[in-house]
Amino acid sequence: MTLLLAGGHQDPNLTVLADAAQRMNVEILDLRLSANESPAFCWSPGDGGPRFHYPSAQHPSAEPGIAGKTGFSETIARQIRATGAFIRHDVFGGMQDPRPEVSTRAAGWYQTVMGWLLSEPRIRVFNRNISSIAMNKPASLVLAREAGLRIPQTWVTNEVSKFSSEQLEQMIAKPVLGGDYCYSLAEALAKTDLRNGLAATPAIVQKKLIAPEIRIYVIGRSSFAFEVRSRSLDYRVNQDAELIFLPEVPQEVAMLRKLMAQLGMDFGAADFKTDSETGQLVFLELNTSPMFARFDQISGGKVCAAMVRELTAA
Repeated sequence: MTLLLAGGHQDPNLTVLADAAQRMNVEILDLRLSANESPAFCWSPGDGGPRFHYPSAQHPSAEPGIAGKTGFSETIARQIRATGAFIRHDVFGGMQDPRPEVSTRAAGWYQTVMGWLLSEPRIRVFNRNISSIAMNKPASLVLAREAGLRIPQTWVTNEVSKFSSEQLEQMIAKPVLGGDYCYSLAEALAKTDLRNGLAATPAIVQKKLIAPEIRIYVIGRSSFAFEVRSRSLDYRVNQDAELIFLPEVPQEVAMLRKLMAQLGMDFGAADFKTDSETGQLVFLELNTSPMFARFDQISGGKVCAAMVRELTAA
């Protein structure tokens, strides 16, 4: 069994996944790239696997049994029939070096390696047949409701006049595209330039929900749930979340699996919060490439172990 890891060398998620694979005696093909080095790469689509040239002495994670004595290119050529692969777009390099070319390089490598993996059906990857709907938050909400999940009262709008002054503190707003935090509607409007009462782009506006907040990971046949405790509306703002591994996965996982099947997903993490009136869990969104390093630590390694098992299953 061989697991190929691709992405940024500074990505902590790939680090914990590599550690899990090594504990499980799964061989690793390591294509985690450091910020200032690139391997020579050549692939003719439809004519076998690509060729990498990354001398083992230069590779930042070179170890006996990973890069081998003869360099990375020969190792990959010999082990091209990897059982599975896990790839993440490297966002961490861009965090440390904000130059546009750093992010462009990361995106180029991600699309290159992903293109090869998607053309190799014998290599197991998560979400191989994912639907484009999965990357669209409003459309995903509609399908989630059709799958039986409860969703919050939602508007996708740029019309400020639609809401009363009382609603400004009872609603939240977040970007349709993602990439920013969730704010109260009042906070969001305070940061928004309006023209004739209209924002430049629509946002997702929803009824504010309460704790507990639950995250459910679905990894092939396995699933895990965590409570995320925070005093913040969005715990990412202050990084003040306390994670608790739940002994049982909430019953919403059955409907979540139904949604993911419709979206062509076998890996992801869904976030839920609680309706203050009913006490029931309400679906917020489905992450197609979630962070998992900290959740794996809280679970005692169960998350990464499940990922390695699914990707290297015969």
